[in-house]
Amino acid sequence: METDVMSPKFLLVREVLAEVARTGRPEITRRDDVVAAFGGAEAFLLALHHRWRTAFFARLDALLEDSPADLDARVAQLWADPSTGGRGVRALLDAHADVPALAAAQAAERELVRRTTGVTVPSAPRSRAA
Repeated sequence: METDVMSPKFLLVREVLAEVARTGRPEITRRDDVVAAFGGAEAFLLALHHRWRTAFFARLDALLEDSPADLDARVAQLWADPSTGGRGVRALLDAHADVPALAAAQAAERELVRRTTGVTVPSAPRSRAA
């Protein structure tokens, strides 16, 4: 088995995110391919959430090691950073924040951040993308 071959799901995620970055529109393009690969848009969004979550908590760990003076502002800034998880990830997550499974996952992350750092991260605006 070759290890330098990217999975079809990874390539599809990369292509959808590239389109978001190129157009500035947080839309799930290639819907038929997304449904075929992930079983639906919700599962695709949860995969993006996992990607974002992994990057966010790695950055949060590094931030906490530095003990910033204004922890609340720095954590909120990190949460909203459009580059966390890759270009387009945060935009897609925010635009689809009303998808029930994604909303629950994001709420769980906000609660984890609140419990571990004492910082309350606000919810994303509820504006649904096409």
